[in-house]
Amino acid sequence: MAFSFTVYNHIQQLPDTWHRMADNNQSFSSNKIGVQDLANIENLTSYYLMVSENDKIIFIAYYQLLFVKPIHFNLGTKKVQQFFLDLALKIVKPTLLVAGNLFRHDENFFHFSHEVSPEKKAGIYQEALNYMIAHTNASGIFLKDIPAEIATGIQTDSSYIAMQDDISMELKIPEHWKSLGDYEKDLKHKYLQRSKKMRKAFTGVRIRELNEQDLHQYATDIYKLYVQVTQKQIVRMGMLNEAFFLKLKDAFKNHYRVCGFFLDDKLIAFSSAILHDSIYDMNYIGIDYAYNQSHHLYFNILFHCLESAIETNASTLILGRTALEAKAIMGCTPDYRFSFYKLRNAIVNWFFQRVSAYFSESQGDKWKERHPFKSSFYL
Repeated sequence: MAFSFTVYNHIQQLPDTWHRMADNNQSFSSNKIGVQDLANIENLTSYYLMVSENDKIIFIAYYQLLFVKPIHFNLGTKKVQQFFLDLALKIVKPTLLVAGNLFRHDENFFHFSHEVSPEKKAGIYQEALNYMIAHTNASGIFLKDIPAEIATGIQTDSSYIAMQDDISMELKIPEHWKSLGDYEKDLKHKYLQRSKKMRKAFTGVRIRELNEQDLHQYATDIYKLYVQVTQKQIVRMGMLNEAFFLKLKDAFKNHYRVCGFFLDDKLIAFSSAILHDSIYDMNYIGIDYAYNQSHHLYFNILFHCLESAIETNASTLILGRTALEAKAIMGCTPDYRFSFYKLRNAIVNWFFQRVSAYFSESQGDKWKERHPFKSSFYL
């Protein structure tokens, strides 16, 4: 029996049949999965796919189509390369189909009916993906954070290329850590002294969790701090807006935390995190770089995330894919992910290879040499 496919372009279009199936997967509840739609993220279109067999829904999935623009890349001092990249993007006008969510990695963003047997799942996933590629005619396809059982099937398709060293930096929190002081007791002397120096520079900075009223009050400031961070990134696939943080808080309530860092009543940084399944998952941060060096803002944001994870009894702290060395210094280790891409335009592919090489060069391998804990910690 052939599959039938139904596509919706906005969360408000979804029928009751979607919501009934989504009841078994909280990530698909309409208020959570539709944050991007409600925030009206620029250069981004959502797609909600339902796959049926014999008139029964067997699979639902969320996709994003990103209209790739020059704003999504920053090659720093490589001005010539940036010029030709910008020119190519303006001429080709590429689009990127994302299987998943560019702004979150706490869920897979697809769900099978309980009637689907495990051996059929990879095939259904790929059938759905092929349908969406044809439906959107995307220049490129990005499969983000794919579970191992699905990745096995993708690897048999030679048209997809596995992302090399696609890692998320994470820290498993041992049961004996009840405070940041317990964490510091497990550090080697050199890293302990570094931690104390960083935290001492933070003197005078006040931290408090922001409620919904605060988020409305500081929305513009939060967005400006977020933009400062994105301007330091080589690749920024998708740009948020002021409304995103408000809509995410409205959707997740107490499971989404935004903390403000204040110096003399001025907001100089913020951090945000999604709390799920005993995991403290850092989402987005923002920094006023005028204060970063004097107050070691970035490192102290990481320390505060760890402290918050301990306080909320989380078993794992996820700090994400960027700034690998800083997170390795803190004690994080890599969690290797399965992500794949396919580029269907020769010009886009040519430039992607060069941007990717520049990105790998900037990341470096020094993070692999960082082992901050005493040997007894690893026993």
